[in-house]
Amino acid sequence: FGRLDDEAIHTYAYVWPVDMFDTTHTAFDVESVAAVSTRLRELIMKIENSNLHRSDDGSDRGDIIVLTSHADVLQIMQLYACGAENVGTFSSYRFGNGEVRLMGRSVDILP
Repeated sequence: FGRLDDEAIHTYAYVWPVDMFDTTHTAFDVESVAAVSTRLRELIMKIENSNLHRSDDGSDRGDIIVLTSHADVLQIMQLYACGAENVGTFSSYRFGNGEVRLMGRSVDILP
């Protein structure tokens, strides 16, 4: 979380409003929402292109892949994956502790 890492939770309020209007900002040396989205896309493509979820005959086994991370990263991933108009609004879709969500391909899946 850049220079705000290890600070009180209320410091998120310095960054989240800016994220909503500028997904490329790096104020307080944070990683931008756009950079997180790019990193997540690369991860998903790496998983998809691997053979981890394929049968010996090359067919997709339909495995369920569970990703765990800090809530902000998961929220950004969910909005990016579902094609949300503004991924910077991720803080409007907070996860509860231990909450599990489907990462769907439509904004209809958003809580």
